[in-house]
Amino acid sequence: MRFILLLPVLVMFFGCGNNPPSVPIVMGAVCGRPGDSLWFNARSVDHESDSIAYLFDWGDEKETGWSCWYPSGDECRAVHVFQDSGLLMIKAKAKDAGHETGWSEEFPVRVRDFGPCVPSRPSGSGPDTVPIGDKVSFVTAASHPLGEYVAIQFDWGDTVGTWSGFVAPKSIVRGCHVYYGGGVFAVKARAKDRLEHLSGWSKPESIWVIDTFWNMGNR
Repeated sequence: MRFILLLPVLVMFFGCGNNPPSVPIVMGAVCGRPGDSLWFNARSVDHESDSIAYLFDWGDEKETGWSCWYPSGDECRAVHVFQDSGLLMIKAKAKDAGHETGWSEEFPVRVRDFGPCVPSRPSGSGPDTVPIGDKVSFVTAASHPLGEYVAIQFDWGDTVGTWSGFVAPKSIVRGCHVYYGGGVFAVKARAKDRLEHLSGWSKPESIWVIDTFWNMGNR
């Protein structure tokens, strides 16, 4: 009977020990170039509201060492510079004064020399058949995986145009051109960023340029 009375007390005593923080969650940049400073966050919660320190494994055989102490639930922000290209898997763990967690789930970041994406197929703002000497207008847009500004260049089929000014990614860019000879021309576009990285050429859009006098004489 004495054992039965003491058992709940023992269970309560041993159940009051300090618990480790939760395994952290890692978020941050998903892509970047070699040499860029990329930011990442880790967040963990301690059930006893103990302060938490964090350790990052950058996936390139480098660790930062343990961070300073953060209040439970606050994000730890860390910066890292990757020197090599590739798909790097970042992870982190947390600790309080007495316990350390296991590693978090891996967070992937792709590192390479990113350039702009291929622009959308140019779209004409007028008819697809025009007389020689008429001005034609086409629009396109290009994105950038790093969110950088881009410039656009049109290939009109008979000549390559000059570069536009730099605009925010996905902004509509308009190009105008005058054809002085007849025929069917393929209009396409490409993009570049401020570091002179070039995209490939877009899919072409066709325009038919006719000599109105020749056309009238052949009706």
